[in-house]
Amino acid sequence: MYVEHLRLERSFAFCRVWGSHEKHDLHIHDCLEIGVLLNNELEYRFSHRTYYGRPGDVFLCRPFEPHWSYAKPDQPFECILILFTPSSVRNIPKGNKLLAPFYAKHYIRPLIPANTPFARKIKSAAINAMKAQENGEDSWLTQQYMHLIEILLQVNEFAKDHFKPSNENLPLSKVGDIVGYMLDHYKDQLDSDTLAKKTGMGRTMFYREFRMLTGLSPNQFLNRLRVQNAMDLLHSTNENMIDLAFASGFQSLSAFNKQFKRFTGQSPRDYRKRMGLIHM
Repeated sequence: MYVEHLRLERSFAFCRVWGSHEKHDLHIHDCLEIGVLLNNELEYRFSHRTYYGRPGDVFLCRPFEPHWSYAKPDQPFECILILFTPSSVRNIPKGNKLLAPFYAKHYIRPLIPANTPFARKIKSAAINAMKAQENGEDSWLTQQYMHLIEILLQVNEFAKDHFKPSNENLPLSKVGDIVGYMLDHYKDQLDSDTLAKKTGMGRTMFYREFRMLTGLSPNQFLNRLRVQNAMDLLHSTNENMIDLAFASGFQSLSAFNKQFKRFTGQSPRDYRKRMGLIHM
């Protein structure tokens, strides 16, 4: 397994890519990713689960989640990748809530089937965004940003449509609200007991339901959000490490270094040195 560091020139990018049947390692990166399959079929693997994609299918890749894909022999696939960081939606009112489906590990499937209206709208928006760039249209970057928001809205509509709780009082719906709250407030000093009280659940039930939804404990989830923000700042600013740590919600440089290495396998300084190897 290797970590692929994608350096975005902006907080988001649309790119057209092709893939072959040659096997390659699983890879992970800090960006959020949406893949829209255009031609032929592919095999998409997330850790230990495999999906088989057909033209029009949409795949959601969560940050730090290992994923891997390859085509059938002699049938290279074509797809549009949308890569973006959380900072791309921070200036939108309640924009962070658009990211919630990407962090709900167990209840939101990474595949949006081509035969759903959500996938069709996502595909149309992705193609139009790509054409605007390739044709060099005026204000193509603004057009792409508008298409990105439309795509994220469709992802959220798909999540709500396919994963409605049968009972409004189910813990899942309450924990989902907490995920959105943490996406908005991860830089604050959040206490797990306080978060549990917001759901009206006891501490034990809250921890269990939170892990079921996200695959992480509340503290692990919080640290992952902070590390992801730090990774964004490392390649978009020249802030020194201690200022960057505080700006991401960490209370000390040592805590920042420890959590950063835990999630990425390298120090923040090493990440900053290596981030320029790949440009998107």
